[in-house]
Amino acid sequence: MIPGEAQWFQGRKAIDIPGFARASAVLNGVERAAGAVGRINDGLAIVCRYAVILIVAALAIILSCAVFWRYALNNAIPWSEEGAKYLMVWLTFLGAPIALRHGGHVNVDLVVNALFGRSKQFLLLLINLVVISVCIMLVWQGGLFAMLGARQVASSFQLSMAWVYGVVPLGGALLLLVAVEHALKSFLGLFDPENGLTETHDSFADEVRE
Repeated sequence: MIPGEAQWFQGRKAIDIPGFARASAVLNGVERAAGAVGRINDGLAIVCRYAVILIVAALAIILSCAVFWRYALNNAIPWSEEGAKYLMVWLTFLGAPIALRHGGHVNVDLVVNALFGRSKQFLLLLINLVVISVCIMLVWQGGLFAMLGARQVASSFQLSMAWVYGVVPLGGALLLLVAVEHALKSFLGLFDPENGLTETHDSFADEVRE
C-alpha cells in the first residue's frame, strides 16, 4: 500500500502513518457525502422512472388518438402535435439522469476501457468534473431560458412555456447530482480502485426491464 491508502473505511486493513489522520477523516467525509448523494439519487431515479413511464403512456394515447381523429373522423386534434413535442422534451430531460447514472449515454469508451486501477479512476474523475461544469451551465442558462418562457404561451393551448422550458434547469440539476455522485466515487477510487466508480450497462438494462 502507498501512504495515501491510510485507513479511512472501517473494517479495512489499516496502516499507521503519522500525519494521515486528517486525510483519513477527509476521505471518510467524502465517502459519507457520496453515500448521501447516492441515496438522494436513488429516490430521484424512482421518481424519474415513473414519470418517464407516465409520459410514454401519455404520448402513446395522444398520438393514437390524433391518428384516429385525423384519418377516421377527419377532424384533427389541434394541440396533439405540439403537446406531444413538449412531452418529448420532458421525456428527454427526465430520462437523461437515469441513463447517465448507469452509463447508458452514447460515448466513446475506448480509452476508459483500456485503463485500470487509479489511472481509470482519475480519467473518470476528470470526465465527471467536465460533466459537472456543463450541468452547472445548463442549470444557469436553462433557468434564464425558463424565465423568458414565462412571458409566452403555447400556440395551440393556453399553457405557459415556463412549464416546458422549466424542465431544462430541472434536468440539469438531476444530471448534476448524478455527476457529483460519480465524481465523489471516482475520487475515492484514487485511493481504493476496487471500490471506486464502476460503469456497467447491466444495471441499466435491469432498470429498463423493470
